[in-house]
Amino acid sequence: MKLGASPPVLALVLSSGKLRKLKTRRITTTSTRPFLSLQNATFRLGDQLVFQNTTWTWRQGEHWAVLGANGSGKSLFGDALRGKLPLVHGDLRYHFEGAPGMSPEEMIGHVAFEERKPTVHDLVVQSRWNSLEQDQAARVRDLLSFEQVMDLNPFEVTPKTARNRRAFTRRLLHAVSLFELELLLERRLMSLSNGETQRLQLARAMCRPVKLLILDEPLNGLDAATRSHFLQALERLMVSSLRVLLITTRAEELPRHITHAMWLNDCHIRAAGPRRELPALRAHHNKRSHGTLKANPKLQRPRAKLSRRSAAASAAKLIHLRDVTVRYGRRTILENLNWTVRAGESWALLGPNGSGKTTLLSLISGDNPQAYRNHVVVFGQLRGGGESIWDLKRRIGWISPELQAYFPEHITCFDAVASGFHETAGLFEPVSRSQHAAIRKWLRRFELLAYAEQPLFTLSAGLQRMVLLARALVKTPALLLLDEPCQGLDSQHRKLFIQTVDRLIRRQEVTAIYVTHRSDEIPRSIRCVLRLHAKQ
Repeated sequence: MKLGASPPVLALVLSSGKLRKLKTRRITTTSTRPFLSLQNATFRLGDQLVFQNTTWTWRQGEHWAVLGANGSGKSLFGDALRGKLPLVHGDLRYHFEGAPGMSPEEMIGHVAFEERKPTVHDLVVQSRWNSLEQDQAARVRDLLSFEQVMDLNPFEVTPKTARNRRAFTRRLLHAVSLFELELLLERRLMSLSNGETQRLQLARAMCRPVKLLILDEPLNGLDAATRSHFLQALERLMVSSLRVLLITTRAEELPRHITHAMWLNDCHIRAAGPRRELPALRAHHNKRSHGTLKANPKLQRPRAKLSRRSAAASAAKLIHLRDVTVRYGRRTILENLNWTVRAGESWALLGPNGSGKTTLLSLISGDNPQAYRNHVVVFGQLRGGGESIWDLKRRIGWISPELQAYFPEHITCFDAVASGFHETAGLFEPVSRSQHAAIRKWLRRFELLAYAEQPLFTLSAGLQRMVLLARALVKTPALLLLDEPCQGLDSQHRKLFIQTVDRLIRRQEVTAIYVTHRSDEIPRSIRCVLRLHAKQ
């Protein structure tokens, strides 16, 4: 299907002017019949065996949470359950039937917000750079079409296709209503915030005839109001016939309908049982865990005196925006924004999903073409004034939720960090001796040195994020742009990273712009706040 064409089902939905609210049929069950089970199961990941000799039963009336530190195997466990890892011993059984023409594995929906998402993220990035061609820009409704969601040939017309399309329409109406996408359907993908993109991904998953929904870190990147709404929507789903497996590092944020939990470590189930026993499960897990990350004690000692720079350096303008406006079609993201950031003056950039935080960072980094039609000055250079974009990028460290999507499949962790010296999505130049030492220093500081020669994408999503944080810091940039840097990190890694950034800011080694929806993740040394508001 050509993006930009109006899918018939959505055209019909939109012509009504308003989507009707659909009721979720409540199903209660105390059945002890199995829903899914592992019996002495062992899986293979590359040349390694994982979850060896695992026996576990998921029963019909249960919803499970999978907990554990970064690298413990949480996402791999979800991949194993949906048949994405080879089963080399034992049994994996689905005690539910697939829809006509579909296998049980195809009845499992999976939304992982930290993994590479070419279907959504690539289109968002392409649309951003084609933003001047408004008629060709992809819209939300394009990704929610029958052909796109079900991955079908748009020219295939059979009685079976017609029946499937009618069932799809019912699921589409439900998903759009549940995740409040009515007002987003005509929006262009390039104008979506990270949080809005995640709602779109969830809706796409629910448009398929799924019986099991695996959600990997579903609250990442959502503001407080959206988190609350998402949890309410998820709880409505969990009283239907749908079963949910929730993967998270935050045990304190489990939906109330989660009935059971397990703790993983080193690709083994270390503790599992009813949610009411969660404190005991956590204690049992902590007792049996080994190799737990410890924060560097050097990062915990406050400095008695901050280093000082000259008054002239402190007053230097790193960023100066004047009357900046960004529009996509008829939607205004930023309007007449004036903002100055001086050297040594770090900022928290706050605001709800859709308020323009990521767009603002893309103007500063030069990754948005509308930077060149606005008055955007970075390091004294006007964007579009003949400056070398790569010279400016070399002075900027950057991390964002979508950064993983840009790297080649087999890049090693060492090379991924090394690419930070040149702000490329791969390593294309030899590494000098001093750069080699800096790479190893940052890998060691984040407890990643053992993974140096390992391919980046063989690590857990959280450890991938730590590698890319090391990449952002390796060249000691003058300006650090951090867009939700702690997404997917467990409590120990969050603490280590926040302490590291706090130390760099205290010593005035870097000026940071820090985007987050969680106030407890803001380093203490950040004293300035710019708060954006979503446009209606």
